[in-house]
Amino acid sequence: MPEKLHYDYIIAGAGAAGLSLLWHLLNSSLKEKKILVIDKTLDPDNEKTWCFWDLENFPFTEIIHFSWDTLKIISPDGEKLEENLKTYKYHSMRSNQLNRHVISYAKNFDNVDFREAVISSVYLSGSKAVLNTEDELYSAEYIFQSVFKPADYDSSAVDTSLKQHFKGWEIETDEKMFNPEVATLMDFDIDQKNGFSFFYQLPVSETCCLFEYTLFSENLLDEDSYDSEIKHYLTDKFELNPSDYKIRRTEFGIIPMEDRRYSSWYNGRTLNIGTAGGWTKPSTGYTFSRIQTRCRKIVGSLESGKKPKFRNGSSYRFRVYDMMILYLIKKYPVKSVNIFSRLFKTSGMDRILTFLDEKTTIVEEISIFSKLPYSPFFHAIYKLKHRILTGA
Repeated sequence: MPEKLHYDYIIAGAGAAGLSLLWHLLNSSLKEKKILVIDKTLDPDNEKTWCFWDLENFPFTEIIHFSWDTLKIISPDGEKLEENLKTYKYHSMRSNQLNRHVISYAKNFDNVDFREAVISSVYLSGSKAVLNTEDELYSAEYIFQSVFKPADYDSSAVDTSLKQHFKGWEIETDEKMFNPEVATLMDFDIDQKNGFSFFYQLPVSETCCLFEYTLFSENLLDEDSYDSEIKHYLTDKFELNPSDYKIRRTEFGIIPMEDRRYSSWYNGRTLNIGTAGGWTKPSTGYTFSRIQTRCRKIVGSLESGKKPKFRNGSSYRFRVYDMMILYLIKKYPVKSVNIFSRLFKTSGMDRILTFLDEKTTIVEEISIFSKLPYSPFFHAIYKLKHRILTGA
């Protein structure tokens, strides 16, 4: 294989995980390593909004799009819980901002190459990882890939497999309608006919807000159904008719919500990253902060001359929690809506955000669950005992 096609590291997939890993590599002692970033396109065609709340060692504070000090939850009966955050702020970032920021930064490094190509396969050849496109073969000491599902994906155990799917409209109004100091994390006061669902509101000014219709279910809706629900919500909640606002942009996404354990390695020299590596939190879909934590671990191992070694998923305790929550959402979506509402109401925003970040103690978790109805969780434990008793 020609020397020019060999790299120290290949990043296959230029999404949030791939670009974050590139940034962490270039801000480490490995910054002179020869790196290839390859994807079918380096220009994302569907801008997405990523949200997170933990800024500990966070590398991209300068491109945070907007932040909120106050969060709101609206229960199915319309009761509003609004709370000022004490430990955190709630932040949003746009995918194209990260893309431009990291790629612009990386172009200052002569040792980093970018390629646009469809990746056919990745495989192991001797002691090297190999990536194949229609026109070229590339080899590397390690490949970090977010393009393909894990090699053992179809044979891995799974009891609950849902999709988090969402359609968002960012609208602008002539009238001042919104409070940019308060983000609505979940508005459950909507029809649950399509499964466990809620609306998300991220206002960035008094006249501009992102409304996102979000569902956890097995099946997607047709495109008109998402749009119809958003139109109805704007009319019902804000008395806005289509002539009262302009749609500045839209976004759409699908995130797997599964209790499947994702393999860390695709092969002996190819590490699964991002959603392909199980970095998405199964019960919520939050991924961006988890990406940064795992990228730091990967870079730390490489700097020490070690093969990256860690389990991509959560610890046993939090895997069990996620499994139970996913089971309840699938089997009892209406009950789950009430459980989620009660979760924030009884334990507070900061405590629940810490729990979702998997940084609570077991004593704190007992306190959180003790304030929720017991029977649905006992039922979930019984149904999932074969997984819980064998290490989840």
